[in-house]
Amino acid sequence: MLISLRAGPRIAVLDRVDPLAALIAGFTLLHLALAATMPLLPQEAYYWVWSLHPDWSYFDHPPLASWSIALTTSIFGSTVFGIKSAAVLWSLGWNLLWARLVLDLFGDRRLAFRSLLALNLSLLYQAYALAPTPDAPLLFGWIGTLWAVWRACASRDSRWWLAAGAFAGLAMLGKYSALLLLPVVGGFLLLSPAQRHWLRRPGPWLAVGIAALVFVPVVVWNAQHDWVSFAFQGSRRIGEMASFRPMHLLSLAGTQALLVTPFLFAVALAAFARGWHTAVRGRLDEPRRLLWLSAAVPLLVFAVVALRSPVRINWLLPAWWSLIVLAVASLPAHGPAPRWWRRGLASSLLLLLGVLVVFAVPKLPIVGNLNSWSGWKETADHVARIEAARHARGERTFVFGPNYKVASLLRFHLPGQPRTYAQDIFGAPALQYDYLPQQRDLKGATGILVLADQDQARLDMGRLVPYCDALEAAEVVHTGAFGRSTRRTEIWLCRGYHGHPPRATGPAHSD
Repeated sequence: MLISLRAGPRIAVLDRVDPLAALIAGFTLLHLALAATMPLLPQEAYYWVWSLHPDWSYFDHPPLASWSIALTTSIFGSTVFGIKSAAVLWSLGWNLLWARLVLDLFGDRRLAFRSLLALNLSLLYQAYALAPTPDAPLLFGWIGTLWAVWRACASRDSRWWLAAGAFAGLAMLGKYSALLLLPVVGGFLLLSPAQRHWLRRPGPWLAVGIAALVFVPVVVWNAQHDWVSFAFQGSRRIGEMASFRPMHLLSLAGTQALLVTPFLFAVALAAFARGWHTAVRGRLDEPRRLLWLSAAVPLLVFAVVALRSPVRINWLLPAWWSLIVLAVASLPAHGPAPRWWRRGLASSLLLLLGVLVVFAVPKLPIVGNLNSWSGWKETADHVARIEAARHARGERTFVFGPNYKVASLLRFHLPGQPRTYAQDIFGAPALQYDYLPQQRDLKGATGILVLADQDQARLDMGRLVPYCDALEAAEVVHTGAFGRSTRRTEIWLCRGYHGHPPRATGPAHSD
């Protein structure tokens, strides 16, 4: 009797737990734990640097990612957790929107649970749940836009178009590729006979106006800076396109298969093909049409781009999730998931765990110097000692790297996180570093340069000769584990720096 009295309440509590809510809470707690233990990546450090210089927008991307980092670091400090927790908040938001959208589209909690489980076992979406990049608010706004559009269409309540505009504006404040939402939503309204009437009503057009209004900070910044960001992400990228090069498309397919995980990539492509075939036959229902178009537009656009130019691995982040939901929706509605599905998800889980181990092991040597996050704290400590010794001699110093990634990592790891510089020091285009305040005149100071054993962190020292009275090697720092070297960094002194050159123009690259 005593056993039953004790066990009964516990079982009752478990019966009241919503599996879908528990899944979202569990992954959010996992993300928080990983944010406290994972290393800071170079691109994350770069966006953190933006947050130290608040502005309407920035050279590479719109400002929402940086604004969110400024918020979380104001609470948790300029730490790895403080930076990465911004991404955790965005991932919580998009998981809640995923759940709400799937429930509203299909009215099936089991389907929603299976969808979120599969999506959170994708390496791609797990990575950006921890990486506070512009892709995180882009994805949040993208999903929110589709949810609000569906609510407007299902309820015939025009007020939902106001929410759609607000979500689309947030997506545009995250990343310029949110403009692809226009053909996604427009295509859905045009291809859905029951929804075409919206094109003659003010709702969708109000949504466009609200999105444009939310986007105003980016327009203001560009107007103040000769429209450089629009040119950088628009005409410059178009100008970089070369002749027909299908290898770029094959490379894109390979990287996406790995990031989505091979199993989920395969079922997503199957869902895409199934949706195409059903649409051609005129049998695609509205929920599936909305999800299919959400994936088809970015997939087709970037596939065309990849025929002539490399496509970044993160550009397709808004595409795959809806195809994975469609794949789940094709499973039997009743009974357990098929064995092949469970085994496929297990393979995705194993790949995800393997990648987490790679990031969790400090200073892990990886073939090809792919480990871009180890060794910078040790190097920064050496730089700080060199600076202290120079200051004791009455010298002024500044720290710089061969590119914005090295400069950003150094700033994060240096004591006091002082202003650092990038390739702008020797007159090369340096992305947002060209627009950061100089704070002080560097002429005559000693520049402390840090190079590393990665292609992107090397420099032809001949480029520095015109800018220094003398160049000399100071130290070489080795870090590693398991008896192997992970990172080799060189510290050089640029003595008698001649002064900051005018802002450079020309090609520059950003993720």
